[in-house]
Amino acid sequence: MEMDGNPITKPSKKGTILSAVFYALAAVLLITAFVSLAACHQNISRQLEQGVPVQGNELAIVNLYLTSCVQYFAFAVAMVFCGKAVRRVLAIHSEAPVQVAPYMLNPPAEATGPDYAEEVEPEEDDTDFEAWGFREKEE
Repeated sequence: MEMDGNPITKPSKKGTILSAVFYALAAVLLITAFVSLAACHQNISRQLEQGVPVQGNELAIVNLYLTSCVQYFAFAVAMVFCGKAVRRVLAIHSEAPVQVAPYMLNPPAEATGPDYAEEVEPEEDDTDFEAWGFREKEE
C-alpha cells in the first residue's frame, strides 16, 4: 500500500502506544513473578530446614508455587498477546480504506405499484374482558 499522505493509510500511532503499554505491563508482571517465585522458594526452603517432610506435602508445595507466582506468568503472557493483537487489529483497521458499496450510491427506490399500495387494516379486538371479571374503566 502506498503512503500518499492519506490519514486512512497511515500506520496507527494509537496501536503502537497501546501495545507498548501492554508490553510494559507484561514486564512488570514478569518482574513480580520472579520476585514472588524467589520468595516462595525461600519460604519452602526454610520450612524444609525446620523439619517439615517433603513426603506427603507435595501437593501443598505445588499449591504454594501455583498460588504465589504462576498467575503472574500467565497474566504476563496474556499482556504480550494483547499487545500483539492490539497492534495488528489497529494496523489493519487504519490500513483498510472506507469502501462505499455501489448500492449505497443509488437513490432509494420508490414504492409504487399495486403490491406496495396495500394498506394493512388493524385487527379488531374480540377479547371480552368482562367474561374474565375485568371491566373497562369508564371515564
